Amino acid sequence: MEVQLRKLKMSIALAAWSIVFLAATYRSHTATVFGRYSWGYAGLLGFLMGVAMMLSLAKPVWYRHIYQARAGIIISIASLLLSIGAVELIIRAVDPLGISYYELAGDYARDKLADDQLIFKHKPSWETRYGDVLVTYNERGLRDRPILPKAAGEYRILALGDSVTFGSGVDQDKTFAARLEPLLQGRLHRPVRVINSGVGGYNTVQEVTYFKQEGITLQPDLVMLTYVQNDIEVNKGPFDPWAQSSLWGKSLPGMVITMVGKLWFYRLMHHTYNYAMPKLQPTPAATSPQKGMGWHQSMAALHELVAMCEERKIPLILFFRRSHPDENKLLFEDVVRHAHGAQVKDMAPWYNGLDEFTLVNSKIDGHPNAEGHRVMAEHMAKDIISFVMPNGRAEVAL
Repeated sequence: MEVQLRKLKMSIALAAWSIVFLAATYRSHTATVFGRYSWGYAGLLGFLMGVAMMLSLAKPVWYRHIYQARAGIIISIASLLLSIGAVELIIRAVDPLGISYYELAGDYARDKLADDQLIFKHKPSWETRYGDVLVTYNERGLRDRPILPKAAGEYRILALGDSVTFGSGVDQDKTFAARLEPLLQGRLHRPVRVINSGVGGYNTVQEVTYFKQEGITLQPDLVMLTYVQNDIEVNKGPFDPWAQSSLWGKSLPGMVITMVGKLWFYRLMHHTYNYAMPKLQPTPAATSPQKGMGWHQSMAALHELVAMCEERKIPLILFFRRSHPDENKLLFEDVVRHAHGAQVKDMAPWYNGLDEFTLVNSKIDGHPNAEGHRVMAEHMAKDIISFVMPNGRAEVAL
């Protein structure tokens, strides 16, 4: 018995220290501690080391209890795994808070193509489903119907943007780009074509790059850009849509984290912890957006877009998306300043008296739903008409 207990102790201690070693090979995205780990991961690593130390120093009598209770331990572990599996199935069936958004967002990212200039783009001429929403891409890889040669008398608008313009989670005919056409045709008394060039995940640099690369060739009479907070995020190539979900080339801890991250149960708990649970400690003040490389790139891209439109005498109007005047106030002021020469419209007043949560896809997916796109389209149409036809007089040749 004593020999068996010593072997059991040695096996458990060796397994514990192996886990510690493998966990130590992982590198966090936010390397704060020792230039390698985040504070949260460093705490987890310390906990694992403590457990390994305790198991190494435990007395044989403690292992005797483990050996005698081995059948119960195995049954308990099996019951725990079965319970987690049952909870996972229930969450996938019920989809609480719209947690399926993470799965659909991953599918959408993996469906993109790498591009040398744009980093990534949509596949041309195909269609697929994300949940209940059918998405159809035309010959140019845009979520739009085929783009025909510009007809005589046609007023053409090019809509630049990201997932909001794309219409994430919304049927194609319910996006604000699609809704704008009938709203504007009645006022302009001529055919109106609104081309939706939105791509989920694009920042201002990619949107302006698309305009230079293809947008100009579409002969727009008006360019509209929907600016959102994540326009200042940096997207670097090369694009690998499978990098996050693939196990290839990752350390063992990275593999475990990747596999656990696929569980809807984990995603729900992680989202609840990050966004719903009150923080135990005060959150440090957010870094000013003016200090980031993405901010500088976004503002430079805005300046370039204004200059290109002015050179070609194409009217440009920007819609800054926020739900109340205090949200992203500094960024809004920066956009107004750097887009000097273009119209910048603030969406915040559009939502006065409205329940913000009735205008988004779910508590987890903050993209505007069909009703949200309707509100946007109606206000956009009024602003576009006022811009194109001030005082009832055409500002551009109609």
